[in-house]
Amino acid sequence: MAAIVVAVAFISTALAQEFRWTMVTGWPAAHAYQLMVKEFAESVERASGGRMVIDVHPAGAIVGAFEVLDAVDAGVAEMGHGWLGWWMGKHPATNFFASVPAHLEAPMYMAWFYDGGGIELLNRLLQDEMGLNVLARPAGVYSAETFAWSNRPLRTIEDFVGLRFRTVGWWADILRGAGVAVVSIPGGEVFPALERGVIDAGEFTTPWGDRLLAFYEVTRYFTGPGIHQPTTAQVVLINRTAWERLPPDLQAIIEIAAEANTIRSWSRDMVMSMEAIDYFAEQGMTVVKIDEEAQHALRELAWAHIDRVAAENAFSAEVWASMQEFYARFLEFDRLMLPVRPPPQGAE
Repeated sequence: MAAIVVAVAFISTALAQEFRWTMVTGWPAAHAYQLMVKEFAESVERASGGRMVIDVHPAGAIVGAFEVLDAVDAGVAEMGHGWLGWWMGKHPATNFFASVPAHLEAPMYMAWFYDGGGIELLNRLLQDEMGLNVLARPAGVYSAETFAWSNRPLRTIEDFVGLRFRTVGWWADILRGAGVAVVSIPGGEVFPALERGVIDAGEFTTPWGDRLLAFYEVTRYFTGPGIHQPTTAQVVLINRTAWERLPPDLQAIIEIAAEANTIRSWSRDMVMSMEAIDYFAEQGMTVVKIDEEAQHALRELAWAHIDRVAAENAFSAEVWASMQEFYARFLEFDRLMLPVRPPPQGAE
């Protein structure tokens, strides 16, 4: 009887515990990604009955966008949110978990993460390869990004030569190899850089996010498709010491909320980005599409670069092989099981 009383008291104490965490992100305060992160935090608070409160801070409020990972590792914040490709200088494999040019699209990424071994590889990267006191879960998968915002049309690789172009991650290295002057700055600095002529063109996010940052006010051309980033995979980063202090039910709530946020971010972004492209046209933007020949050439450049990255260490090679196998299987499934799409309206 005494043992039962002690057990009940222990459970009651655990359920009565309240936690207030600080979360730092790499996103501007008004950006679409930041709005979705705040929804994640609100979901955790509601599901926990107020026992778990997460205070979300945008880039620059506590640390800069590119300092989020270090802040979580050091315990400056219990939680962070960002795009792992920002930290490829720490390990070449980080970009595999952020975006792969001309490769996995949003549904493919989600399937690979949740049921193709991606989450396990992600945490091996952070903990075993990088030695960080951090664990991670997917928390946001978005549709294809805008290829470029510019003041001249960009349809071929040659059109990029001589441009000062903002981008990050592998795409920065790939464009440098093609003769482009790449400038890597946080997303919150892109608008003023375009406005002042510090850069000639650039990309940051999906049409939805770009609309909120008003890039259409300082450029004339919107370019697709997002071959450089057919999806944007984001993660919630959690300090492992803080995580281990949480009772199991709050850990489960965070994991479930992150998974729900991943699915919702994709669905909402699809709708809002379609509306955004219509809005850009209404504002007088010229919508341009990269030539198919250029798309094939860019894919070849991108995959050749990734092959070189994968050859640098065994872990990168393991992740790339996992993704390539999954991508090939998905394409076979897609060709067999999905019907041919109708031609565009007005096409003969």
